[in-house]
Amino acid sequence: MKNLLGIYEKAISNHLSWDEKFALAEASGFDCIELSVDATKERLGRLYDPSFAGTLKEALRRTPVRILTMALTANRGFPLGSEDPEIRKKAKEIVCRAIPLAEETGITVVHIAGYDELGEKCNDETKKLFRDSVEEVVRFAEAFAPQLAIETMDAEFMGSCTNILRLCREIGSEKLRIYADVGNLAGMGKNVAAELETGGEYIAGIHLKDSRPGVMRDVVFGEGIVDFEEALGSIARIGYRGPMIAETWSYDDEAFHPYLKEIASFLRCRMKDVP
Repeated sequence: MKNLLGIYEKAISNHLSWDEKFALAEASGFDCIELSVDATKERLGRLYDPSFAGTLKEALRRTPVRILTMALTANRGFPLGSEDPEIRKKAKEIVCRAIPLAEETGITVVHIAGYDELGEKCNDETKKLFRDSVEEVVRFAEAFAPQLAIETMDAEFMGSCTNILRLCREIGSEKLRIYADVGNLAGMGKNVAAELETGGEYIAGIHLKDSRPGVMRDVVFGEGIVDFEEALGSIARIGYRGPMIAETWSYDDEAFHPYLKEIASFLRCRMKDVP
């Protein structure tokens, strides 16, 4: 496989500068970093800081490492299907600020968390509101180059390529696609290969991580239930040529950084055996 291999920004301590993050990613064997915009003050603030794009672009000029995807997980805190109109308004504002930032910094895919709401707040109305909000932000995105994609999550609503594909076809815009997380799919008990092949040409991004049933985070690569050889074979068969992002978390602990080389080696070893 000749796909670029990337690392999620949260796998790297946020105490590092951008130059240091890029240097660590390159030294660890990665081609790109996936930008994180979550609901924390610092990362959400990136959408409102007029200097952020310029700072990032300056750092990118000094490195061969690229940023091609954005993980817009801020919608965990501000769900697009919230029954609170103020939260829903903020959720849509966040997406509509992320899209122009992505375009300015050369990001091609912005993926959003596929949560209508969290936990017991989910109901038929939140699902309808999510669908309507997604359509609204997709129509906004149609004026820009980057694509929006919904990530397969750890909840049944948007927990499969099958369900996201149904929504993509219902909304009917080339700007809305699927961001497939193989760890989430496996952890949700889905047939990963079948789901990837169902998503097919609608898949605009890939997360690579390991998982266990119901455990979607912090599973060491190779110690969970994900069959990476099978998943990578399916990714190749559907003709996906975009970057694949290794998703893991350092929790800002720099002692985690040596593990990044192991992740890159683990994945590249399996990628080289896939035509």
